[in-house]
Amino acid sequence: MRTMLLSFQADVYKRLAAGEKIYEHRKVFPDEPIIAYLYVSAPTKAITGKVLLDNKTDLNTWKNKFGDNQKAVERINAYLQHHRYAMEIREFQMTNQIPLATLREDLERFVVPQMYYFIDDTPLLHYLEENLQPIDEKHVNDFSHITGDMICVH
Repeated sequence: MRTMLLSFQADVYKRLAAGEKIYEHRKVFPDEPIIAYLYVSAPTKAITGKVLLDNKTDLNTWKNKFGDNQKAVERINAYLQHHRYAMEIREFQMTNQIPLATLREDLERFVVPQMYYFIDDTPLLHYLEENLQPIDEKHVNDFSHITGDMICVH
């Protein structure tokens, strides 16, 4: 399992933390399960969470699976303009925040991700493992009964 630093906009992170966002959509994603630390952009500008991503799905396969749901197909087509894949957000763990200023002070080569980058065996990963602490309970999503109304939603 690989590890990455994944960038989110603040409004998207709020939906994730509220349990409303259960899929992450990107143009490019690896084919394996991923542990992703979450960098939240302005106004937060901090690393403040961790997710487990799994089961990469090409959005075109959902067009076949949910083809009888016209609204789902319309949403899939809209997502396909900017994304190609979805990954299940299996688990979400909110953590304490490590602000951008602190990251830049403590790690001389910290770079804010545009989308994501891998951090396996890096000083950043070791730093995060030592300095991030879980807040509240881990949220686990159940994907056993997914309907067309649950995919490609904001």
